[in-house]
Amino acid sequence: MGSRKTGNGVDSAVNAAVSSTKGRMVGIEILRFFSAFAVLIWHYQHFFFRPETASIDVVRSAQPLYSLLHPFYDFGWLGVNVFWTISGFIFFNRYLSKIVAGKVSGGLFFLNRFSRLYPLHIVTLIAVALLQAVYVRENAAFFIYPYNTPYDFFVNVIFASGWLTPYTDSFNGPVWSVSTEIVIYVLFFLLARFCRIGLVWTLLLMCASAAAGGWLIHLQIKGSESNIVFCAFYFFMGGAVHLVYERLRDVIEQHRRATVMLCCLAYVALIAFCVVFGGTKYLAATVIAPVSIVLLHAIEPWIPERLARPIADLGNTTYSSYLIHFPLQLTTVIVLHSLGMSSATLAMSPWFLAAYLIVVFSLARGVFRVFEAPAQTFLRRRLAWIGGRSATNAAR
Repeated sequence: MGSRKTGNGVDSAVNAAVSSTKGRMVGIEILRFFSAFAVLIWHYQHFFFRPETASIDVVRSAQPLYSLLHPFYDFGWLGVNVFWTISGFIFFNRYLSKIVAGKVSGGLFFLNRFSRLYPLHIVTLIAVALLQAVYVRENAAFFIYPYNTPYDFFVNVIFASGWLTPYTDSFNGPVWSVSTEIVIYVLFFLLARFCRIGLVWTLLLMCASAAAGGWLIHLQIKGSESNIVFCAFYFFMGGAVHLVYERLRDVIEQHRRATVMLCCLAYVALIAFCVVFGGTKYLAATVIAPVSIVLLHAIEPWIPERLARPIADLGNTTYSSYLIHFPLQLTTVIVLHSLGMSSATLAMSPWFLAAYLIVVFSLARGVFRVFEAPAQTFLRRRLAWIGGRSATNAAR
């Protein structure tokens, strides 16, 4: 549904995205924000990069506020797996029935994805390319991500850094997980359009990708193939959660407190299992992601309306914070070096950590309002003919 035009195009775009929280799954936005936060803390180690050895030199437990943030410092990369699960839940919720009914064409579906993801991706890609050129000139080494050839740039331009090369350490590195998910978007649309994917299909896909992922782990294979397999597993797990939730919606709504208690017990059971038997990091993500989705979706009616807007605003910062935090780190390191200061020394301070997080999320909010939302609206209006109808302005 297109936004109404106002005298101010930027305000119109932003208002269309955040003016109403109805149907926005506010509870899920909380999980999206904490997933982004986890990745930011995991990547905080970048400030301790040593160009002379091309490696990160820091004792993880020595990083600021480690006693409080150690789950994020140690396992923050699992935020990517949680993101994939959230995406599956959201896509099955918002698109599945519409695609099956023919209300959303392939053109419209991919126009929505392109206009949502590509503008910020291409801007941050160019920014990192320019910043790396400055960094290399001063340090004779690339900052963190070493694969920055013209071919790697082309791979990033076509949004394929997560699956077209056997490595993901190129240019704006974190974008690899988004590019991998694009492959799954195609699979999802084809299955929904031509196979009318339901719970059985979804569970079969989960089992197949889990088996393939387990085999790849057994063979200790890493690379683009495993990225797609793992993304498929978590994405369709999120879809399965949506399908099961819809079937049990009446029961959950009638027994909301019992649902919350069961989710909390699932967390406790996971911790107990890991303490007694040990557990893999993938096991934790596989349990925490769906349980958290159910819990937060179940408590959504309890979230006061006055908090719904701020939470939705936080959710709007996730994609931009994910894409801008590495360029911001690179800029910070270059500026500090020009001032004769060491990022590794400053980054040991909790105040530096706090300032970094505040700047990332403040900048991300501004980027969403000033660039992401307007660019998305502009592309959907100008390219609406691709979808055969007006493209929706609902942001994700």
